[in-house]
Amino acid sequence: MEQNFSTLNTPIILFGNGECPVHPSVLKIIDKANTFICLDGGVDNLMTLGHTPDYILGDLDSIKQSRDNYGCKVEPLNDQNMTDLEKGLLWCCKNGIEEVSLVGSSGLRDDHSMATLFILLNFASRIRITLLSNYSEIHCIKRTTIFNTMPGQVISIIPVNLDTEITLDGLEYTLADEKLSFPSQGISNIAKNNTCTIKSTDWIWVILNHTK
Repeated sequence: MEQNFSTLNTPIILFGNGECPVHPSVLKIIDKANTFICLDGGVDNLMTLGHTPDYILGDLDSIKQSRDNYGCKVEPLNDQNMTDLEKGLLWCCKNGIEEVSLVGSSGLRDDHSMATLFILLNFASRIRITLLSNYSEIHCIKRTTIFNTMPGQVISIIPVNLDTEITLDGLEYTLADEKLSFPSQGISNIAKNNTCTIKSTDWIWVILNHTK
């Protein structure tokens, strides 16, 4: 019988083979997840945290055990023209999954971390993605979005295009349909309340740094 992946229990985490999570905020989110889709060797990182995989995707060149030892569904994705993260997100889109959190998709290598931000941009119109690292929570948005924040939390906004008009409310430095003069101008804003509202006319990355 064909599996309807769109009915997988949420929240869903796409677990990569990058830096293993250690920050308490990320670990809490992992503990609340109901479905773990692992990207290749990310399955071994997941299991060190005491969780069981539901799926393994990728070319399987970095898993540490035989695929039969993991006790889950294995979906080989062998296209070498894409990263495991791109293949995993494309698989999610094709199977009707509407929202995922990415864990283990940053750190270890700067080139991989930079590419991940542009992968977020590439898929942002097709699937809701939250990138979780040991330092922050990252979104790529082009709409009015309300974020839960903590007073004093450091929040950065980086536009893909400097012609983007941005509106910020609930932050120390506000904007009203204004453009940033240079990419770093939106770095290190401060949350004033328990929520902030961010609106943009084109894609922006929003980085919510973890509170201690």
